[in-house]
Amino acid sequence: MGRKGPTLIIAGIAIVAVCATTLRMRLAKPQRPSAEAADAGLAQGKRKPFRSAVVELTFRSQSLHGADEYLSETGHRTEYIDVAGGRRREDYDSNDTIIRQTTSSQTLTWIFDGSNVYSVTDKEGQRTAHVIEMQQGYDVPIWADSMMERLIEESPRRGTVTISEEEFLGRPCKVYSSSTVYPNSKDTDTQKWWVWSGVTLRSQVHIEIGGTITETSEEAVRIEEDVDIDPSLFTPPNDVTFERVEETPAQQLGHRQSPPWVRMGPNLVMF
Repeated sequence: MGRKGPTLIIAGIAIVAVCATTLRMRLAKPQRPSAEAADAGLAQGKRKPFRSAVVELTFRSQSLHGADEYLSETGHRTEYIDVAGGRRREDYDSNDTIIRQTTSSQTLTWIFDGSNVYSVTDKEGQRTAHVIEMQQGYDVPIWADSMMERLIEESPRRGTVTISEEEFLGRPCKVYSSSTVYPNSKDTDTQKWWVWSGVTLRSQVHIEIGGTITETSEEAVRIEEDVDIDPSLFTPPNDVTFERVEETPAQQLGHRQSPPWVRMGPNLVMF
C-alpha cells in the first residue's frame, strides 16, 4: 500500500503474507468495477447489523521447525465498534518468545474517530504515536473486518473455499474453510474463519512449508451487542504527541480501500 511510517505486526507475521498470497492466487481476479457499481455494491447487502458492539478476543501463534519451537506469541485484543457513529477502536497486547528464551511485550491502541486514525504503540517501554488524516473515511463498513468475505465478494469463483454455517458464542456464523496440498511437495495450507455479520469471531490457520509448521488461532471470549460505549474511548490520549503521517493521493486511496480492521487473522499492520 506504500504507506509511510512504522509497521507493527501482531501475531503470525509469516501467516499474513502466505494467506494473502495463497488466497488471491486461488480466487479468480475480477474486473475492477466502475465507481458507480462499487458504490451500489457497497450499499446493497450492507445493512447495519447492530448499533454497536464490543468484542474481546484472545490469540496465540506458534512456529516450529521439526520439533524445535523458534517463535511463539500469545495476546489479547478488544474491539469497540460504534456503527451508528462510524468510529472504531482496538486495543492489543501481546507477548513474544523467541527460541523459548527471549521474551518481549508490546501494546497498541488505534482509534478511528471518523476523520483521523490515531495509533499509540508501546514496545518494551518505548512509546510512539502517529496520526493520519482520513477525512473521506473508508470504503469498507466500520464493522466488516473479514478479509475472506471481501475476497469472496470480489470473486464469485471462490476456488477451494467452502462455506458452511455454525453457531459460535450464540451467534450465527458463516464458516469459510480452505485446505490446499501443494503439488510436488508436502506443503499444506489449512485455514478456517467463523464470521458473524462481517465480524470475525474465530480463526484457525495451519501451514506447513519446507518442514516449518506455523499455527495461529484467535477466538472471541466476550461479545456485547447494542451497548453504550464510552465516547471518550474514541478520543486520542492527550498525554502523547502524535507525529503526522503524510500520504500521496495514491497512498491515500490504497489506505481507504484497506482499513486497519480488515485482516486475515490476529494481526495488525499500521500505516
